[in-house]
Amino acid sequence: MYSRFTSTIGESGKNRELRRPEWVHTIRSQAFASLWLKAWKAHKAGLILVQASGVDELHVAGGDWKTVWEEGRKPTQMKVKRVYTLGETK
Repeated sequence: MYSRFTSTIGESGKNRELRRPEWVHTIRSQAFASLWLKAWKAHKAGLILVQASGVDELHVAGGDWKTVWEEGRKPTQMKVKRVYTLGETK
């Protein structure tokens, strides 16, 4: 939702009639706050925060994240983008 909204209402050339840069800043700030609240929740649950990137990507280690969040696509849920092993050599 975040990327679609900001690309439509921000500095996009596709939608010249609807240009509200202040909305983009508000939505972006909320997305960052949401990510950091999820990072804090992971920390409190004993997970190790490896990386937080963008506005929607949280990398954790040290336990089962499914005990902290439900898996799904809703804003309160998490989904797996990729799984990797820390310290793995190829």
